[in-house]
Amino acid sequence: MKIAALFTAVALLATPLAAQNIGTVASSEPTLRGTPPGSATRTLGLGTGVVQDETVASSASGRGQILFADETTLSLAPNTTIVLDRFVFNPDGSGQMGLQMTTGALRFIGGTLSRAQEATVTTPTATIGIRGSSALVLYQNGGSIAVFLAGERLCLTSSGGRRVCTSRQGGVLTEAGYQGRVNPDFLAQVLNLIDGAPRGGGGGGAGLGSGIDNPNPSDRGPVSTTGEEFDPEIFDDDFVIDDLLEFLPSDFYFGEF
Repeated sequence: MKIAALFTAVALLATPLAAQNIGTVASSEPTLRGTPPGSATRTLGLGTGVVQDETVASSASGRGQILFADETTLSLAPNTTIVLDRFVFNPDGSGQMGLQMTTGALRFIGGTLSRAQEATVTTPTATIGIRGSSALVLYQNGGSIAVFLAGERLCLTSSGGRRVCTSRQGGVLTEAGYQGRVNPDFLAQVLNLIDGAPRGGGGGGAGLGSGIDNPNPSDRGPVSTTGEEFDPEIFDDDFVIDDLLEFLPSDFYFGEF
């Protein structure tokens, strides 16, 4: 009996603790894929928890949204791959958040953690710091682009160490520095790519909602936990991102899944 109890205790000690969920899939259309550390790839359906160091990827026809424990909201465009490589959220509201993106586009709407210090999105060529803000981050064909939507501050630090920041709504940052304000037509294209076709549009089902022109559909997860909406009239300059890097093909997909 004592020997059996000893083996049971050893077995329990040898079994790794289940990874703690750091967020939940709030929308998945049609599905996302996740690969937790040391585990096989799985389907991330609505309500599935995600863990630290998990790789999350959308297919060429997929998109989705993750709601984190601090109420940060992350929305992924098709053909986007990220790694949730740093998330600490303490009971007093302190902590840190960081993720990697190897390709694609995402919208970040900051929660509690980014109000105290920058949340970071790291691409192969830059680190984007988002402080108390919402932003678009895109990476393709060797170039990083960050668009400040609303909030406190957005910064981009290139792999060469150059750091630029903006608090101007619609401000565009790349490795080359501040580029002006985003063109509203391009902004609408990227948001539609991330959110899907609006209700009544040509896509299958309701989109996730961008907060522009129409409210978020009731059958989708929140775009912002605070109901934040963006005013398209603030983006009135003539800087067009795809004229700079020409990274978006005509169908607005981001390469192969």
